[in-house]
Amino acid sequence: MRKSSILTKWFKISAFFCLILTLFVAGCARIPVVEREKILAPHEIPQEFRSTFNNAEMALREGWLDEAVNLYEDILKQHPLENLAAWSHFRIGEIYIIKGDFEEAVKFFDAIVEKFPDSPLYNEARYQLAYCYFELERYGNSQKIAERLLQEEISSYWQSRTLTLVGDNCMEQENPCDAFIYYMKALKKRPDEKLSGNIKNKVVEIINEMLSVEELEEICQTYWYGFPSGYILYALAKYNYQHHDIKKAEKNISKFLFYHGGHPYYEEAKEFRQKLKEMELTDQYAIGCILPLTGRYARYGNKALEAIILATGIFDPETKSPIKLIIEDSKSDPLAAREAVIKLATQDKVIGILGPLGSTAALEAAIEAQKLNVPILTLTQYEGITNLGDYIFRDFLTSEMQVRALVKYSMQNLGMTRFAILYPTDNYGIEMMNLFWDEVLCWGGEIKGVMSYNNKQTDFGKEIKALAGLDSIENDKKSKEKPKPIIDFDALFIPDSYSRIKMIVPQLAFYDVTGIQLLGTSGWNSPELLEGDTKHLEGAIFVDGFFQDSFSPAVRIFIDDFYVAYGREPDDLEALTYDAASILVNIINENRAEVRDDLKDSLFELKDYPGITGNTSFSETGDAIKSLFVLMVKRGEIVQIN
Repeated sequence: MRKSSILTKWFKISAFFCLILTLFVAGCARIPVVEREKILAPHEIPQEFRSTFNNAEMALREGWLDEAVNLYEDILKQHPLENLAAWSHFRIGEIYIIKGDFEEAVKFFDAIVEKFPDSPLYNEARYQLAYCYFELERYGNSQKIAERLLQEEISSYWQSRTLTLVGDNCMEQENPCDAFIYYMKALKKRPDEKLSGNIKNKVVEIINEMLSVEELEEICQTYWYGFPSGYILYALAKYNYQHHDIKKAEKNISKFLFYHGGHPYYEEAKEFRQKLKEMELTDQYAIGCILPLTGRYARYGNKALEAIILATGIFDPETKSPIKLIIEDSKSDPLAAREAVIKLATQDKVIGILGPLGSTAALEAAIEAQKLNVPILTLTQYEGITNLGDYIFRDFLTSEMQVRALVKYSMQNLGMTRFAILYPTDNYGIEMMNLFWDEVLCWGGEIKGVMSYNNKQTDFGKEIKALAGLDSIENDKKSKEKPKPIIDFDALFIPDSYSRIKMIVPQLAFYDVTGIQLLGTSGWNSPELLEGDTKHLEGAIFVDGFFQDSFSPAVRIFIDDFYVAYGREPDDLEALTYDAASILVNIINENRAEVRDDLKDSLFELKDYPGITGNTSFSETGDAIKSLFVLMVKRGEIVQIN
């Protein structure tokens, strides 16, 4: 007689006690049996079994599982009454579940179902049997037993667990819709907090990852209030967004925010709605470009524009680039550059801006871009421009960048520690002198001498003699021998153009200031440096952001593509602007930027972008960090050494 009333009656008359799960910390730890509503003991235990039974229960509580199994099996060997026999089978089944041996557990629960249909443990044994089949991945068997069990009048405790098990079987059989329905039915049975939380996590996972938009819309009609309506609305909004239905996404997320103020996704949803609004005001494929196409700097602006067009691929029929390049002429005028930013940001809805060139135009444009919260990647050497705000970036070869690379290579790779500086008294020379001096001191080196010269002079004898200590001994008339220089430095840094270097280096040799390492900046990197006699330049080292004869395949490809497009080889400016444009295009094409803040964040997150002007990252302030080319004059040629 399989009546649930027997189970209910048994629950009322049985003793209740709880076993608490603890892990092994030291010695033997007590472990629980399978989680259940109440732990039942047989109503009456014959005297001859009482000692064995008590010892078995104690062994189980203490975690002595093998001993407990042996004691329960001893009871079974003596053919006890039905209730004690069913109990012993059940306990052994529980122990095998604890041990993870579900095949053995099945045997004992199945024995209860077959031999003791009138036992109060009958229905619970069926549940444990279904559970074991689930763990054994025999989902059909598990599902069949659990569904039949749900037809019985079992308590809400077991209903919630059985419904959850059916849902788990549906999940394993790739039927998330049915699993969702069973999980929701289980929640209606008001399970305990632990099980309820577990079920809700599964429901949320199904909603977020496993349902189609049609299925989401269908369940949204049924579950329009309470759990999980908020998750459904949020999932619908995300689906709409991913399929570019921005208006529908905004409708669903607005509904979510209206009805679900305390939801775990609430703050995230507010940011999401803001992004959706911004997407309506931004064309994610539109890049603004501000360059001096007329005016005093027009020659540079038009060269930069050619490099940018090549990088975007907008005229290449093979690339089918989605990029839209919207070009504005700054007219070499700062005010025109500012007006161009306003137009690009408000009318053309660009996601970001590239340019301008020049210090004053870049400064005006950057100030306006920061006001409008539109990322701008400037092409200027103007120091401190990125300090104006977090939407301002700079990708250009700066003085500081060159000095850092030069000092690092000289001290780390060449082992030099003592330096002298010979510099022109123009803005560039003074800036470079100060930067080099500071960088050497930061690395623990010494500056042994510093001399300046007028940028119009051609005779550098006075300055060279002062650095070499010749000025203090040349008036010594007693000495008939030619005075020898006192050189107490390893390297001489000269931050000037190649044309002046060609005048200075022979004069160094004339005064016997030789055997030192000559160090220079990007101004040295010109084929004209090597015209004429180059023997005194042999071994000279300088840095640059672009080197046409680099052994990098990417550089060779760029030069070839540029030549095919424009019939000439690119220079430093074109290489730098090509890289800057390529960075923006790469971020957009990889769908890392849908609104302006996405582009800003992606620029800050950029690490070692493999550009033709070196690997590029951006600092916390928005300045480019580049791995520059270290170049050397070797056998009458300029070669890359790092």
